[in-house]
Amino acid sequence: MPRQSAVDLAERIRIQAERSGAQEAETYLESGTTTEARLRQGQVELFQQSSILGLGLRVFRDRRMGFLYTTDLRETVLNELVNRTLALTNMATPRDENKITETLAVTQSDLELRDEAVVRLRPEDLIRFARTAEESAFAQDKRIQTTKDVRCGTAVAEVYFSNTYIARQTYRGTTVWLSATPVATQGSQRREGSFIDRKRFLADLARPEQIGQRAVERALAKLGGTPVPSVRVPVVFSAEAAGVFLQGLFAAFSALNVLEQRSFLTGKLGQSIASPAVTIVDDGTMRRGLGSRYFDGEGGETNRTVAVDRGVLRQYLHSAATARRMNVPPTGNGLRSYDTLPAIGPTNFYIDYGSTGTDRLRREVDRGLYVTGLAGFGVDTVSGEYSQQVEGQWIEKGELTKPVEGVTVAGRLDEMLLGIDGVGTDLEFRSNVASPTIRFKELTVAGGA
Repeated sequence: MPRQSAVDLAERIRIQAERSGAQEAETYLESGTTTEARLRQGQVELFQQSSILGLGLRVFRDRRMGFLYTTDLRETVLNELVNRTLALTNMATPRDENKITETLAVTQSDLELRDEAVVRLRPEDLIRFARTAEESAFAQDKRIQTTKDVRCGTAVAEVYFSNTYIARQTYRGTTVWLSATPVATQGSQRREGSFIDRKRFLADLARPEQIGQRAVERALAKLGGTPVPSVRVPVVFSAEAAGVFLQGLFAAFSALNVLEQRSFLTGKLGQSIASPAVTIVDDGTMRRGLGSRYFDGEGGETNRTVAVDRGVLRQYLHSAATARRMNVPPTGNGLRSYDTLPAIGPTNFYIDYGSTGTDRLRREVDRGLYVTGLAGFGVDTVSGEYSQQVEGQWIEKGELTKPVEGVTVAGRLDEMLLGIDGVGTDLEFRSNVASPTIRFKELTVAGGA
């Protein structure tokens, strides 16, 4: 659908809903195409492309909300969508927070969310990048004889938004990614290692040769892994492992979870909940950020929100509804797709750079664990308990000495955050949730006898 037609359609359906009885109405029209090539042993295993064009309509009447969506944009279907969405309000429970935000998104400087070079990529380009990454993996070490797969893909998306207070807003974005998962073999032991890079702009993506090389390093590092005896020691989380840990922690910062007493951070605004070395930020305005956008799923302005400032909890992260309930400004974290209601989610959520060199964080450990990977779910943001299976390398006198697997790291989240005694400088965004390397002063490592 042409851009102008999409903008006009979003506005027209919103106006139609208002004229049909909605006191407030909102339309969210989303268009996107995802393309991906998957290779293994030099052969294209799968090439797939999917496109979506969908519209979601949310209406409010007497503090009652109705919501429906469709991917069928024929006139008769859209007319029915308006009528049925309005009818849903008659069955809904009135709530004070059922109101569209009146906060207008301010025009921001160019966030550089769309790269025409990504848009122009052809299927043969994606296949070539993936093949080069796989060939690089095979060239690194004779113990690499096969791969699980290598993937290269793109996503091109556009969002069109209109509500009672904002006639029309739109933005466009691109994402490109490349990943490799080689398999290292030593005797009867086989271990996989993965590395993926994602960026908004093709020029920012790691070279295919680097993807293959770093994936092989991870696979080889796992060979010979064994458990270690249970012990309490310093634990260093690599940047990637720390990012996964932080992603699990996000729910604790959700204002909705705080309001519903489902966060261990409830009631702790203004208190020290982490080490002074820790600053945690959610920034929807980051240039070329994977989670950046000009406005959130409610049409509100995205912001740079410092949730934790040098260890002190300063803000929770809000949708318009939770901000209204807590009588604070929204933070621009009401995220959605055309087929979902706005929910609190991360934009670019990260632990900020520290001041300690990454190698120094390890060298200062006499005996401990360096974690490179996490498995399963281990963060309970309601009870504040943490227990997760990990893999990595054992540290002796500051050096990595042997691969470790089959162990669990455990602790209480409040104690863990306060016990972070080092934050690295290696913050890199290959996801919208990221962290530099971090070191916990002491955690329980549960392994063999």
